[in-house]
Amino acid sequence: MKNIMNKNSDSRVKNSTYNIFFGMLNKVVIMLLTFVSRAIFLRVLSEDYLGINSLFSSILNMLSLADLGLGTAMAYSFYKPLAEKDEKRIASLIAFYKKVYNYIAAAVAIVGMFIIPFLDYIVKTDQDIPYLKVYYFVFLMNTVVSYLFVYKSTIISADQKGYIISQYSIWVNVAKLVVQTVMLYTTHNYLCYILVTVFATLANNFILSYKVDKMYPYLKKGEQPSAEERKSIFNNVGSVFLYKLSHVLLTATDDILISTIVSTAAVGFYTNYRTITVNLEAISATIFNALTASVGNLIVKEKEERRYQVFRIMQMASFWISGFFSVCTLYLTQDFIRLWLGGRYVMSEFTLLAIVLNFYLGLCLPPIWSFREATGLYQKTKYIMLLTAGVNIVLSIILGQKFGIAGIVLATFFSKILTYFWYEPRLLYREYFGKKCGEYYLGHITNLIMMVALIFILQKIDVFRTIDSWGALIGRGFIAAIVVNVAYFLRYFWTKEFNELFIKLVKMVKKSN
Repeated sequence: MKNIMNKNSDSRVKNSTYNIFFGMLNKVVIMLLTFVSRAIFLRVLSEDYLGINSLFSSILNMLSLADLGLGTAMAYSFYKPLAEKDEKRIASLIAFYKKVYNYIAAAVAIVGMFIIPFLDYIVKTDQDIPYLKVYYFVFLMNTVVSYLFVYKSTIISADQKGYIISQYSIWVNVAKLVVQTVMLYTTHNYLCYILVTVFATLANNFILSYKVDKMYPYLKKGEQPSAEERKSIFNNVGSVFLYKLSHVLLTATDDILISTIVSTAAVGFYTNYRTITVNLEAISATIFNALTASVGNLIVKEKEERRYQVFRIMQMASFWISGFFSVCTLYLTQDFIRLWLGGRYVMSEFTLLAIVLNFYLGLCLPPIWSFREATGLYQKTKYIMLLTAGVNIVLSIILGQKFGIAGIVLATFFSKILTYFWYEPRLLYREYFGKKCGEYYLGHITNLIMMVALIFILQKIDVFRTIDSWGALIGRGFIAAIVVNVAYFLRYFWTKEFNELFIKLVKMVKKSN
């Protein structure tokens, strides 16, 4: 029995390590190419086009509500049959999800078309943008085709093999960004630029579909699940839908509010900063998304005390990552924007602080979210998320009128702090760990104090007073990386969580050699 448990644990570590490595490689490659593409985009086209690009992405992100949170519920429904190798049930679920997603794609297309007459009220630009509705239609088509075969890729993630998705994603996205850059230089045509995205989405879907058919040949024999099982799935979907709605109202509405309250061009300025934080969030999320399927496997097979220990390891990692990324972002971003795009795209320090505060919450909460999704806890916390979204909209309008972009971003931060930031950990600790969560909140307070101290130290020891070259910025970043990581190492190296994580990483390195 002990050998079986050790085998399961080693398998989880191995899959999680592969998922993290290839996921991070994917994000880093795409991040670097995105920075190059963004700079070329602004040299060829105007910031109004950049604002439209971000605005349409946000509008259609809201339309993704049409899947009702099915992706999360779908992954959750796969954990147990995958752990038990129940091929018949897995094939049955796939057949059901295929049918549902076909309806979803049609619904997104129909609802998306109804938005077209209202575009003139949302988009506010200094110059006339021809073919605006054509551009939106292409964005809509990309959203629709993104639903094709998505039910197949979810089974790979739930089976702890998300690294396969990352491997193919790297090649497709590199090809997409290279072709888009060439298109911009040769044609100066925005329509050609966005059409490439549609073809890349289709290519990625077909490749993953082919791979899943090879890995799970029994999926083709699936029949529709029973009425009782479908009812259970839709109960989960109903809970996840509120999370999805809340997430969209917390994120996608920011661009829409900035466009209507400030201007569409301002969305482009804000998106330049968000390009940095979104890519860093994606790198961080890769780690925790890679672990979520393993957490689902853990919940099924391990005892309560072991679950809590794994959570503590993940939380330690999130404090380290959130502290490192947040401190470095606050310390380096203004000079990075100046060198990357030019001084006219630099926003105020107050706006940067608001962005980093919101950024920090997105980095330190993934362990809670991973356990929330893997345990099905979202069924018990769905209404707090809806409250968060409501508070965010009200605060965004009030603070946005007074402080502009910074006010809208701060509204998102405050709405999270006032609601699920304190509520979800409390519920998780009580329901699944059987403990009080005081130490969790104390960890956040300690981490924030440490970050403030590190910013103060970096400013005092800064040897690069003037950043006028990439070399100087890299030098400042290198010093910041050393100082911050040494500080976190000294904070954690003596803990049980650090030692366990370190031992597992060493084992994985040895096995890979």
